[in-house]
Order: sequence, then structure tokens, then C-alpha cells
Amino acid sequence: MKNDAFSGYHPAVNLAFFAAALGMTMFIQQPVYLLISMFSGGAYLLYLQGRRGMLRQVGYLLPILVMMAVMNPLFNHEGVTVLWYLPNDNPITLEAICFGLASAVMMGASIIWFNCCNTVFTSDKIIYLFGRLVPAMSLLISMTLRFVPRFKNFLQSVLRTQQAMHKPENTKEKLQQALAAFSATVSWAMEQSIVSADSMKSRGYGVQGRTAFSIYLFEKRDGITLAVLALLSAGAAVPHLSGLMGWTYYPSLSGAIFGPVQITAYLCYGGMCLLPLIIDLMEDHKWNSLRSKI
Repeated sequence: MKNDAFSGYHPAVNLAFFAAALGMTMFIQQPVYLLISMFSGGAYLLYLQGRRGMLRQVGYLLPILVMMAVMNPLFNHEGVTVLWYLPNDNPITLEAICFGLASAVMMGASIIWFNCCNTVFTSDKIIYLFGRLVPAMSLLISMTLRFVPRFKNFLQSVLRTQQAMHKPENTKEKLQQALAAFSATVSWAMEQSIVSADSMKSRGYGVQGRTAFSIYLFEKRDGITLAVLALLSAGAAVPHLSGLMGWTYYPSLSGAIFGPVQITAYLCYGGMCLLPLIIDLMEDHKWNSLRSKI
């Protein structure tokens, strides 16, 4: 992971940003908003994980999104603009194609933002924010986020060990090894969850009045960033809530795309989605400028 300046901000700022980005991505179906969210999230993920990490995400995400975009017009025949008919006389409509594309972009953007959130919003930040309010839930969420990469690494380790002991000669043996490795990994995961729960309980986690050490302080930059985030989010959300950004796919494509209000809302939404990347690029420029003076 690249050194991310936004990750060093207060956890409340991180949480507010990802809540705004994910909330608007999932609940606003306006096509330009979806495209802004998709490209902004992709740019931030590229900065966080590099080209290799980005290509890995695209590798498994693209087939799913293509399938979603193709399946919707095949099974959903609503819409007034008929493009052609299938052999069974069911119509393929422009509205169904556009809705399938929008749903695929929404799903892809949401997954990308969740990946960025998983990189930035670590388990210690979850415990810091929610440990005193809902200690059991915060521990469960932090363990889940930590569990996914550990599960993957342990499974790969078991597979490598099995292949070193006996290299499979056919597909049947490969499948048997994979099932055995998965079974062993699930058993290990269940054992680790019990050990972690017992360990946290023995240390007094969740006991009334228990204090906890924290390295997070709400600084001036956090307040400024939170205020900027609130202004940009309001500039993007208020036009949508007031109906000025309304967009419908059925029975026909209709809604406002271009106009002074719409362009202003796009700029606010783009600024909100690109806020972490802007912070990182400004910090990189500052660091490179200081290095050049040495």
C-alpha cells in the first residue's frame, strides 16, 4: 500500500467520507453521479494499491458487471424504445439496457469504495469509534475486516504446502486438494475466532468503565476537512433531494442532465469523491518539494 495521507486523518473524518461516498453511490441512480463515483473510486484505489492491485480488482469485477449489464435487458422488457426482438418475441429495450448499465456501474463503484474503505478504515479505527458505544459489534466488525485477508493467506499457505508434498496429476486430485485445504482453513478460522473472543474477554474488553489507549487526536486539519466534506456533500445531495437531479429509466429515459444547477452539483460531487486523492496529491507535492530542497 502506498503512503496515504488521508489515512492519517482522524477516524471520524474517514468514516464521514466513506459514509457519504457509499451512501450517494448506492442511493442516487443519476447516471452522471454514478460515472463520477466510479472513476473517482477507481482513481483512489489506483493510488492506494497501485497498478497491480487495480488490475486485480478489475480482473474479477469486470466479468460480473458485464454479466449484470447483459442479463437485465434479456429478462427485463420494460421500456417504450424497442430496439429489436428476441427469437421468443420478447423485446430488447433501450431503457432496460441503460438501467442494466447503471446497475452495473453502481455495483462496481460500491465495491471499489468498499475496497478503499477496507484499506483506509482499519480495525483499530473501528474499535476507537464504536468500542465504547457498541463494544461487541465493533469487535465483530474489526475481526471480520481482519479475517478476510488472513483467511486468504492461510488458504494459500495450505495449498502451497499440499502441492509441495504431492503435486496433483489430474483435475480430480486438484479438486480434492482444494476441498481439503478449504476444510482445513475453515477449521482454523473457527478455532481462531474462539481464541480471539476468549482473549478479548480475559483482557476485560467491554467491561463498564474500562479505558483504552488511543493515538487519535482531532486536529485543526480534521475540522477543516470535515467542514469541506460537509459543504461538498450538501452541494451534491441537496439538488437531488429537491428533485432538480431527478432521473428515471422507465417507462422512458427522462430527467435533467445539463444545466447550471446540475453542473454545480456534479462539481460538488466530484470534489467530494476526489477529496482523499486531492489530499494525498497535495501531501506528495509538499513532500517532493521538501526533498528537492535538501
